Amino acid sequence: MANSRKPRCLTKSAAADVNVALTDSLVIAFERALEEILARVVISGDSGIALAYSGGLDSSVLLALASRYCKDKAIPLYAFHIHHGLSPNADAWLAHCEQQAIAADVKFVAQRVSLTEIDQHGIEQAARIARYEALTSLCDAHQISLLLTAHHQDDQAETVLLQLLRGAGLPGLSGMSLLHEDHALLHAGLALGRPLLAHTRLQLEALAQYLGISSINDESNTDTRYRRNAVRQLIAPVIETSFPGFAAQVARSSSHVQTAQRLLDELAAIDLLACEHEGSLALTRLAGLSADRIDNLLRHWLLKQGLSLPSTAQLMQLRSQMLGASTEAHPLLRLSGATLERRAGFLTVTDRYRDAIPPTEPVTLRWQGEAEMLLPEWQGKLVFETGSSHGFDRKLLESGPLVLCPREGSERLKLAANRPSRTLKNLFQESGILARERPWLPLLYVSETLAFAAGLGMDVRLGLVEQGVSLRWEPLLS
Repeated sequence: MANSRKPRCLTKSAAADVNVALTDSLVIAFERALEEILARVVISGDSGIALAYSGGLDSSVLLALASRYCKDKAIPLYAFHIHHGLSPNADAWLAHCEQQAIAADVKFVAQRVSLTEIDQHGIEQAARIARYEALTSLCDAHQISLLLTAHHQDDQAETVLLQLLRGAGLPGLSGMSLLHEDHALLHAGLALGRPLLAHTRLQLEALAQYLGISSINDESNTDTRYRRNAVRQLIAPVIETSFPGFAAQVARSSSHVQTAQRLLDELAAIDLLACEHEGSLALTRLAGLSADRIDNLLRHWLLKQGLSLPSTAQLMQLRSQMLGASTEAHPLLRLSGATLERRAGFLTVTDRYRDAIPPTEPVTLRWQGEAEMLLPEWQGKLVFETGSSHGFDRKLLESGPLVLCPREGSERLKLAANRPSRTLKNLFQESGILARERPWLPLLYVSETLAFAAGLGMDVRLGLVEQGVSLRWEPLLS
C-alpha cells in the first residue's frame, strides 16, 4: 500500500533550523576554502589580506564571512572599493560600502579610476582592466600579498560558456581556480583567491537574506549589451530549463579541464628543459617534437616570456616561419608587442628592433662614477664595472671628454694585445651580430680615440689596468 502521508510542512521553528543549518554549512565551506588558500600564500607580518568590495550581494557576503574569519584569527582585513564613475549612483555606492565596512570593523579604502582605451577594449574590458590596476596599486600601497574576490559557481559557468563561445583552448575552458598565483592583470607576488567559488548565487542570496546583509544593485548588470550579462540574463536561464543545476556540472567539467591543463604544463616543462638554452629555444630539438607538443611548448615558453597566448593561426605561422626557414635566413615575427627571431639555430624573443631611427649625431657624456648611464635615444645603457681585473684607468674616463657616436664605416678596434686591430664590420660578422642590429650599437670615444664599441668590447690600445673600469652595453627591452 502506497504511503498516503503528505509531506510535513515546515513550522517557523523548523524553517529557522534549516536556515541555521544552511548558514553553518556555507560558513564551514567558506572557511575551509579560505584556509586552503592561506596554506599556499605567505602573509607577511601584519600586512593582512584584502578583498574587492563593490557593494553588490556577492562581495557583501564575502565581506561578512571574511570579516568574521579574520576577526577570529586576528588577521588584518582591508576592503578595497573601486569607483569607476560610470553610474550616477557611484558616489552613493561608495558611501554605502564605507558604512558597511566600518560596521564590520574592516579597514576601508576607495580609489577612483578613469577608463582609458575604451575604443580598443570596449567598456566592459576597459573597466575590468582599470579595476584590477587599481586593486593592484592598493595592494602594493598596503603590502598585501592576497586579494580575495567574490566569484561563485554561477560566475564560473558563465566564464566557461563565454570562453567556449569564443573558441578558446584548454586554458580558457579551465575557467577560474580557487587560487590564482599569476593572474595576468596582477603583478608578480600578488595572489588572487576565490573562496566562494563552490557556492551558487542562490545559496549566497539565501545567506544574505537570513543574515540581513545589506547590498546594492548595479543597474548595469541587466544590460544585455555586455556579453557576460547576455549569458547571465538570456542564455543561462534557457539552459537551466532543460538542464537544472547546469552550473555545477560546468564547474565540474572545468575542474577536469584544469587537470588536463596541469598535465600539459608538466609536459611543456619537460620539453622546455630539453629545448631551452639561456632563454631561447633550440630549433633542432624543437623540430624533433610532434606539432602538438611544439604548440604546447611554444605557449608555455611565451607565457614565461611575459607574452599573451598566441592564437592557433599565430602558432601555425610561428612554426612554419621559424622551423621551415633555411638555416641562412633570419625571419622575424611580431607577436604580442614583441619580436620573435630565428638566430643561429635558436628562437628568441627580442623587442630591440622598433620603428624608431637610431641617432645620427654625437652625444657628449660626463662620467662621475655612476654604475650605469641610461641612453634611451640609443635604446640602451652603458654599464661601468669598477674594480675590474682589466679595465680603463678611472682617471682617463673621468677626465674625458667622452663622446658617444654612430658608426661611419672605417673604424677599427683592437680587442686583445696579442691580436691585430680589425674593422668593426669584420668583428660584427665574427660575433654574429646582424646588420639590422649594428646601427643601435654606438661607439664611445675618449679624447677623440675609439675606446669602446657596443656589442664588441674595449680597445686595449688605451691601456688596461688592474682594478680598472670595464665597460659593457645593455640594450633596453620594452
